[in-house]
Amino acid sequence: MLTRISRRDFLKASGAAAAAAVSGCRQFAPASASAPARRWFKGNLHMHNQWSDGEPLPEWAVDWYKSNGYHFICPSDHNIFQTDALRFDGFGFNLPPSDPAAFKGETSLWKMVSPAAGWAKLTRARIDQAAERFGRDSVRTLVVGGQTFVRMKPFAELEKQFVEPDRFLMIPGFEQTGGCPDGRQVHVNFINVREAFPYIAAEQPGEILERTYARGRELYGRDYLFTANHPLWRYYDVSPADLIALPQIRLFELNNNEVTGGFDAHPRGWTPERCWDIVNAHRAAHDQPLLLGMGCDDRHVYDGPAKAWSVVRAANLRAGDLIDAIAAGDFYASNGLDFADIRFDGRTLAVRIDVREEGAHRIQFVGTKRGYDPSRRTVDVAKGPRCPERRIDVYSDSIGTTLATVEGTEGAYTLKPDDLYVRARIVRVSPELQPDWKSRPAAWSQPYR
Repeated sequence: MLTRISRRDFLKASGAAAAAAVSGCRQFAPASASAPARRWFKGNLHMHNQWSDGEPLPEWAVDWYKSNGYHFICPSDHNIFQTDALRFDGFGFNLPPSDPAAFKGETSLWKMVSPAAGWAKLTRARIDQAAERFGRDSVRTLVVGGQTFVRMKPFAELEKQFVEPDRFLMIPGFEQTGGCPDGRQVHVNFINVREAFPYIAAEQPGEILERTYARGRELYGRDYLFTANHPLWRYYDVSPADLIALPQIRLFELNNNEVTGGFDAHPRGWTPERCWDIVNAHRAAHDQPLLLGMGCDDRHVYDGPAKAWSVVRAANLRAGDLIDAIAAGDFYASNGLDFADIRFDGRTLAVRIDVREEGAHRIQFVGTKRGYDPSRRTVDVAKGPRCPERRIDVYSDSIGTTLATVEGTEGAYTLKPDDLYVRARIVRVSPELQPDWKSRPAAWSQPYR
């Protein structure tokens, strides 16, 4: 029987200072023998609703996660936190009423109903959807100048409606959204904060990330998480080199990562999982904090299954405990499989799959050897009908190789003297199984060294 990884073991392997650098906050004390047992909590820290450009009303979106077995979420809408300040504008919309006096004494964001569906628009169908679920009285409307406005519930009201101790938690936060003058997008999440600040634009993605991270440290200080979002989107916009240059950034989105619709992936371009290994090969070789991979779905449209989620091992379902665990790397990313246990003792990574459906399972231990080729080449991509103009980094195939494979539901890998790090990917084997990050169903442990 495998045992639970202790915070003491993880910090011994990764370094307390490295763990603290994830959130720019605290040093973590080793767990004591009397520490409470930790459990797995499923959550998603990137989602959207009508506070910005998600399709459903906020209460319907939050309820979707609670009803589908999630323990925690962060409603991370674009460039805004869901306060009760009166407003009529947001990400993708600015629709003030013809008579603002009609809203005297009102609070929160009011959004105009659109006759037709479209990006960032609120349609009558979404109002009816929420009313059917929660009752017509739950959706407040005002008709001004022939236009119907709908009040969005702020975070505090959503908390009162949905949060249940030890069952469901809402963590405040927002996604800061913008990009470079050439169109490259750089998005980040601030998790466990209740105030947004204006987007920091710059010529290069790395400069945006560096300045935004620093500004967050100035404003929030402690007890929050900073996540570099979907570096592959829209088209290799944030390169592995950007993350290599910024070892203070400890979290990135592993699964929420695709070339945008209408573009074709470049045959020599990197994948999100390969980006992860490129960055961690450098960081491990230079004794820097490793990059941790988040699972999330960035959900705007709530049809179909979720893209991915994170499963965090913590003592309690509280924001502080979850942030501590994520900062310490005690979580995994999933799109359909679960780890029953992950244990690292400083030398050996041992994992066990939580088997819930019959079938063949496989454990792949992935890492990079010392002496790998760190050189970077570039491919210049001309603007075309299926791609924007880009310069794409290309790295050696010696980075991110399979160190060992176990056919079954339980396995272990002991680091060799020439291994820089190791991580585990678990998959259910089928004829439709895809390589790399497109494996489904699958789950990914964090890297260990």
